[in-house]
Amino acid sequence: MTMDRALRLTSGLVLLLVFLIAIMPSDVHWFWKAFIVFMSLNQIQSAFTNWCPVVSLYRRLGIKECSC
Repeated sequence: MTMDRALRLTSGLVLLLVFLIAIMPSDVHWFWKAFIVFMSLNQIQSAFTNWCPVVSLYRRLGIKECSC
């Protein structure tokens, strides 16, 4: 799996998890609301700076960059 695909997978899974927690019938803790705002802001800044904290983690784990 390449870095690009791993980032997309991670982002999609975390956003889906937060969404599922948010639609639960009970009151949602403020942490989950703050977490989805953080993820959104992180993706926006990543679009402009081409840097994401998860990339550093994936590099240490040995996930390869795209060789396109």
